[in-house]
Amino acid sequence: MDATLRILLVENNSADQIAIQRLFQSQKLEYELVMADSLAQAQEYLDAAPYDLILLDYNLGDGTGLELLERIVDTPTIFIAGSSTEEEIIKAMKAGAYDFLVKDTQMNYLLRIPSTIEKAMKRKGAEDQLNCYLAELERSNEELENFAFVATHDLNEPLRKIISFGNRLLDTTKDLDPNAKVYAEKMQSAAKRMQSMIDDLLQYSVVSNRGEPFRPIDLNKVAQEVIEDLETSISEAKGVIRMEGLPIVEADPAQMRQLFQNLISNALKFHKKEQAPKIELFAKPVRKDSLEINVKDNGIGLRAEHKENIFQPFVRLHGRSDFEGSGIGLAICKKIVTRHNGKIEVSCSDKNGSTFKVTLPVKQPS
Repeated sequence: MDATLRILLVENNSADQIAIQRLFQSQKLEYELVMADSLAQAQEYLDAAPYDLILLDYNLGDGTGLELLERIVDTPTIFIAGSSTEEEIIKAMKAGAYDFLVKDTQMNYLLRIPSTIEKAMKRKGAEDQLNCYLAELERSNEELENFAFVATHDLNEPLRKIISFGNRLLDTTKDLDPNAKVYAEKMQSAAKRMQSMIDDLLQYSVVSNRGEPFRPIDLNKVAQEVIEDLETSISEAKGVIRMEGLPIVEADPAQMRQLFQNLISNALKFHKKEQAPKIELFAKPVRKDSLEINVKDNGIGLRAEHKENIFQPFVRLHGRSDFEGSGIGLAICKKIVTRHNGKIEVSCSDKNGSTFKVTLPVKQPS
């Protein structure tokens, strides 16, 4: 090893203590070895000072190594047991042990200790580096989200002035040149589209860091409220919405409402001109701990090559003259579903409509 490691050996058998100590001395390994012969003494040492690695016997006089492992935070631990069952090994590894060595009568396990320690420390180094990368990525993402939040607020003010002064120009100038009037109207239209895009970008930016806490919610109630809000649009399109029993899941109520709002609104918007929209909402189990919520329509659908990129911000598959919108609704849906530890996908054709499938855990991981 390149640097001296501070190691705690928790072992209540004096012969094994001596054998491991002699191993370190004979191989001139770069370790500082501290020995504890009970669970209580080991806990006392851990409370007093940090260690780089712990070698832990399974059976201790006043408890088990597993009890101590459950109290250890962020320190690589290698079990060394006189005997073990498959169940004990599985429990130890699930509890966070890096490795499990079994003592043998020929003492061959001693020869494996140095390489096992080296492997554990390499793994620990890789985990620390990964955690640093993740922390930096989280910080960077938070900065970007905060920037988008501030930028959208700052950009809205000059746009409001452009729209306001444009309205005054059109309202107060009766003898405006026809070409100038057309230019002013186009300016107003572009400014309003920009304002809509900024509002949508603001919604997109706040999904991750300004959501409400998760709690059990009835998706039937959420979907019904969205349908009531969209009553005018449904009536104008002569649409029919059929809803089967949706589940109760742990989620952010406001974001689930936004999710259903976007998916149902899309299904109403992208319907065939010659055919009234029919929308079905239903759920089915995927595993015992997750459910798939489906929003199925009979609309214009989309081609298979667009199944992935429709969830990217500002992606539009149709001209603005055909369908309104900024193209960020489905990107918001994906961000909401990702925050809820789920996934969203679409199965579709350009003849039989689309089915958006949202897979969500019934209960969010703690």
